[in-house]
Amino acid sequence: MHEAANDPGGQVRLTAQTPRRAEMIQLIQWRFSECERMGVTFHFNSFADAETVQADSPDVVIVATGGLPHTEVLAEGNALVVSAWDILSGDAASGENVLIYDDAGDYAALQAAEKIAATGARVEIMTRDRNISPEVMAMSLTPSMRELQKRDVTFTVTWKLDAVRRDGNRLIAQIGSDYGGVMREREVDQIVVNHGTRPLDDLYFELRDGSANLGEVDYEALVAGTPQTVVRNPEGAYQLFRIGDAVASRNTHAAIYDALRLVKVV
Repeated sequence: MHEAANDPGGQVRLTAQTPRRAEMIQLIQWRFSECERMGVTFHFNSFADAETVQADSPDVVIVATGGLPHTEVLAEGNALVVSAWDILSGDAASGENVLIYDDAGDYAALQAAEKIAATGARVEIMTRDRNISPEVMAMSLTPSMRELQKRDVTFTVTWKLDAVRRDGNRLIAQIGSDYGGVMREREVDQIVVNHGTRPLDDLYFELRDGSANLGEVDYEALVAGTPQTVVRNPEGAYQLFRIGDAVASRNTHAAIYDALRLVKVV
């Protein structure tokens, strides 16, 4: 296994940095211990390219490179915003008056809001949806809401962030609605966008032409739990698959399920 970071876990490790979700680290710890028990070889700090992978002479390649935060969603001002990941990782310091635009409806916006609000900042979470955090189960949402409401975090639904411009040391958020006919402006000093991820799939496409299946998945076999037997390139040296956010912006459960269904019959 080639891992770009110096520890395993990727996005899950980032999630676990928030005290409320610290138990997520167990997903990494147990799997890593099982890999060690079964003799898996790990290469950390390995930014593997196609040449690196092919040098291992693999029979099967699973690309699990994840995704990168997708913040380029505005008509203008994309360079003026930060992602929820930037906040969680500490790459971006928290502002004092912060607008979080949550267009993904998952945990990341809640975690970012909690981290920012803990500094004493004023925080507003805005979503174009009719409800907040639709991807978070009610049972999990309750403790987050309890903490956020204690810190006076406000929630605004049915409004969307259209554009951002700078005005001195402040940011002007241009806010619209999917229901049409209205436009507002909001002055803040930081805007956080949570819009999911875009697949980090360069390695997958670099490897595709050298694979026997050209990266194709037999979905009937996947659902049935039988081996993948697609051959589109008889000269290919390995089977190639990708999982999790390397396919599309989803969640931890999807990535684990992808891996399970593919690898249990390899």
